[in-house]
Amino acid sequence: MPGEESKKSGDHGEALIENIFKELLGFPAYRTNIPNLKCESQEEHAKLRTNKSNSHGLDGLVHYNSPLKSEVLEIGYISVKHTKNKYPGSPRGKFKEHFIDLATALECFHYSDEKKDIEGNSTGVRSTNVTGMLFWLSNEKEDSDNSILEDLAKSQVESLQIVFNRIIVVDSARLNFIHQTVSKVKLISRGNYSFVYPSTGLNFKANFNENFGDIFPLDFFAYDVIPMRFMVNNEVYFILSCRDNIDEDHLAQLISLAKTFDKLEATSSIFLSFKNYNSYDHDDMIKKVKGRFTDNSFIKLISVVSHDSNFKNLTNLE
Repeated sequence: MPGEESKKSGDHGEALIENIFKELLGFPAYRTNIPNLKCESQEEHAKLRTNKSNSHGLDGLVHYNSPLKSEVLEIGYISVKHTKNKYPGSPRGKFKEHFIDLATALECFHYSDEKKDIEGNSTGVRSTNVTGMLFWLSNEKEDSDNSILEDLAKSQVESLQIVFNRIIVVDSARLNFIHQTVSKVKLISRGNYSFVYPSTGLNFKANFNENFGDIFPLDFFAYDVIPMRFMVNNEVYFILSCRDNIDEDHLAQLISLAKTFDKLEATSSIFLSFKNYNSYDHDDMIKKVKGRFTDNSFIKLISVVSHDSNFKNLTNLE
């Protein structure tokens, strides 16, 4: 039956996101099974939403003190849309429906007891930022390789009169990149890994060696580079995993970015990971780009790898 198939697909997507948040991204207290929120603007929202319900669903909820912005409480309001089929050939219409559903929910969440309870039990913060996380996932393997985010960015949603902080959209390709990166580092380090927090100018504690931790900030879902550190046999390793294919410009940018993480200091090796790297095609280019940098002691630490490679072998980590 179509209804049963839709529920199965939805449940699968929600379980997938719950598992990733709990097992990989540092949120063991990820919350599900939260009662629907009352719609505080039923007449206005009914004009916008395909679903004319007088409530809003909430698939997941997280909160934490942001490591990227000092004294800011970050709340993640999570919506998961999953289909067993490919994304539509023209995805903007369906995306706009999902976007409006989440945006109107965020507007009502502002008045909810859930938000008040989280804020009332938080310490060391002066302001709250609520981020809507829209995970639109496809079960088709092809969609895990080909991003639709660029197409979705052209959707006309700016004119909507809905009040919310921000929404981050994650498709199957971006989620696959994140999962592939973090799960590999977790395996190699046997769970002894952290996410590295760049200095944003707003996270003052990052200047005092509190620049890494267990929590994957929601902002990182929008990043094309994931910075991580991990330990094996008391040695510290650093990795920058990049969504872009390798070329001279991207490699030079990633080397320069790695240089800004000098706060890690005791790093034994630095890995720069690209989806399409292979030795035959790219090693000469890599030597050329490395030659542009004058800090030889730093350059010696760098190895370029692919997302699919077992970079454990490069450092005899066993």
